[in-house]
Amino acid sequence: MKKLLRNLLSAVLFVGILASCETTDPLIEEAQKNIFTQNYDSALAVLDRSIRNNPESGLPYYYKAMTFKEKAKTIPQPNERKGTYEDFRESAVTAREKFSAQEEVPSEAGDVDNLILSTWGFEHNKAIEYVNDDSLKATVEEPIKVAVAHLENAVIINPDSTLSWDILAQVQSLDGNYPGAIKALNTSMEMKGNPPSEDYLRLGTYYRESEQPQEAITVLENGVESYPDSVQLVQVLADVYMQAGQRDKSIATIEALIERDPDNAQYHLALGTQLLQATTEISERITSNYDEIYDLGTELRNNRNRADAINASIDSLVSVNEELTSEMNELSNRAESELIRVTELRPEDPKAYQYLGISFTNKAAALYEKRNFTQDNELASELDKQAKEELREAMKYYEKAVELEPDNTANWQSLSRIYVQLDMQEKAAEAMDKAGM
Repeated sequence: MKKLLRNLLSAVLFVGILASCETTDPLIEEAQKNIFTQNYDSALAVLDRSIRNNPESGLPYYYKAMTFKEKAKTIPQPNERKGTYEDFRESAVTAREKFSAQEEVPSEAGDVDNLILSTWGFEHNKAIEYVNDDSLKATVEEPIKVAVAHLENAVIINPDSTLSWDILAQVQSLDGNYPGAIKALNTSMEMKGNPPSEDYLRLGTYYRESEQPQEAITVLENGVESYPDSVQLVQVLADVYMQAGQRDKSIATIEALIERDPDNAQYHLALGTQLLQATTEISERITSNYDEIYDLGTELRNNRNRADAINASIDSLVSVNEELTSEMNELSNRAESELIRVTELRPEDPKAYQYLGISFTNKAAALYEKRNFTQDNELASELDKQAKEELREAMKYYEKAVELEPDNTANWQSLSRIYVQLDMQEKAAEAMDKAGM
């Protein structure tokens, strides 16, 4: 019953609109009747005759736009309305142009913009409902795709709406369509001319998610140039530099922030995190090289005739790992210095202690790898001792991290492994229980 009343009210309002439009053109009158009776194809045919009779008049184009607007409402699927809305837009724009050139204009001339905005508003607002209204979302299988279709209609109807382009970008990203999100946000930013810093952040994120780090760097560098005081832009740019393998640029970017505000704990945490990420990547390379050394050792036992070549490869990998270990230790020391500074400025920050634990664990892992591949028993014993010292440092920081954040199961899991390696079985069992293992 409510739906019937709504439809009846809509019809009454539409009749009111048509009744308020005075015209002496019988073709326009005939078209109005066809629109009201939903004979849209007949209305369009009549209006095309009117255009042929009076090509400079904006009136038949205005009613063509109205016809396409009403016809679109009869198309159930929003993604199937695009062609109709393209025709609507073309007719509305032509009507506006024709009216502006006429010496005497009808009352409809003042309604063109309202016609565009009301049609745009219907599609734009419907998209928002499919994103936010849980009851409406439950009526379709893929509400985000439906929202996208409504927004694509909205920007066909009113391509000057930066709001619709912005929201289309956001909804496209929700759907995982980052190329579509990039295209929509680029369109919005070009229209704005001087887009806000948030737009650069979002566009940089979309490029990152679509695995285009260089494009993300370009966008974020432009953003920093426009908003040099935006800490968030600078931090994200540093992250993308690191993702793109430009470690030195990443570190220098955050160091510049620290120079501006040396007592900002967040900056020190960001730098410590970047340095730690670099050490973790080096640690993984060291492990990979030792795995290759192990495979070469097996090959050597089975191919004594190639001993010289295989030994040369092993020696080369050992030498590389020595260089990598030295580089990792230097970066680790810098990371630890930054993270310790965080604990001084912000003693209750569990992340700083967690990252310190990771740093010392990485150093211990490298020492254990080296121990496992040495033939010198005395050296192996010394390396084992050094590794355990690093683990005890890691343990200290992980224990502080779980004290501050007792529900973090990942930290308890890391702590349990350290306890096992240090032969602290009771503590290891307790940590495993806390980790849910």
